[in-house]
Amino acid sequence: MTSSVPDVPPAMQERSKRTLERIYRAGTEVLEKQGPSAVTIANVAAAAGVSTGSIYRRFGSKDQLLTVIQHEFIEEFKAEMASRLNGEHLQPDASLNDVVRVAVQGFAGTFETRQRLLRELMLVSTENPAVFEVGSRGAIECGAMFRELLLGVADKITRPHPEQAIDYAYRMLYSMCAFRALFGENVESTRPAPWPALIDEMTTALCAYFTADS
Repeated sequence: MTSSVPDVPPAMQERSKRTLERIYRAGTEVLEKQGPSAVTIANVAAAAGVSTGSIYRRFGSKDQLLTVIQHEFIEEFKAEMASRLNGEHLQPDASLNDVVRVAVQGFAGTFETRQRLLRELMLVSTENPAVFEVGSRGAIECGAMFRELLLGVADKITRPHPEQAIDYAYRMLYSMCAFRALFGENVESTRPAPWPALIDEMTTALCAYFTADS
């Protein structure tokens, strides 16, 4: 996190930044390990080693702190997803299957590595409109990365209206990942379905969807 405080001596400004970061990290840890109900100003202050007044001065309220946590999480999620998508070095003549696999692995793989905190933030978003708005905006921005990658092989998509098909494919992928993050692996079936297998099957399913005639 970064924060600038005008007309404040550098040493004081640096201390303020460190305190801000400590509060943010403490709030994130409390949320991830103990859940939304444990995120109180008193609990976060104790975890950060600061006064409750220090949190109120910097964030104003618990809801604002949660919104900041969501914002920082989304920025980190997007950066990891972008790194995964860009790190595969697809060839110009890559097949539809290759590109879909990279897109699915990039998004679902990021979900997998961050699912614990993501679950708590999704729960918070059901009651906090600001957290929901930040999360929705982040999901849309991740969808734009997914779409940009798939548009590179749009000529290989035989389903009518390729751009619309890509949007629906992302919705299906997002729904699968969100459900898994919220409820775990074996809610809907007793058959094991670890993330790697789920990614493989979703890749196959989306490729079949993209090449269907109608």
